[in-house]
Amino acid sequence: MEVILLKDHPYLGEKGKIVEVADGYARNYLIPQKLAIRNTPGNLSAFKAEGQFGKKKVKEERESAQVIKEEIQGKEIRITAKAGKDGKLYGSVTKQDISDALKKEGYEVDKRDIKIDEPIKETGSYEIQLNLFEDARALVSLVVEGESD
Repeated sequence: MEVILLKDHPYLGEKGKIVEVADGYARNYLIPQKLAIRNTPGNLSAFKAEGQFGKKKVKEERESAQVIKEEIQGKEIRITAKAGKDGKLYGSVTKQDISDALKKEGYEVDKRDIKIDEPIKETGSYEIQLNLFEDARALVSLVVEGESD
């Protein structure tokens, strides 16, 4: 069966490539996982039309990410968490906590786009990398403050 790849596949090829695969592999894996669609004239023309729309959408997302990067680069975000007298947190500051703090500041950043080298379990200052888009990365300063019982 001929299929059109909707996403890059390590063994079959890049997105948009038309490949011949076993019928069962296409029906049971590629198509249900939305990795490919059948190669029909209708699907092919729809895929090409969507590709043009997709390029425009990617360009808009890239420009939006650059604007956010310029605004957020170097900002200081503060999070208050329960901590003991020695500065150790009772839990840890998670990516979701950082995402919520950024949302309060007016920036919508998904927790999957936040890079933390190691779990934050103590009060202090940390550098956090935000992956806003493929080539738009920003560094923000995170200050974790302790809140005693």
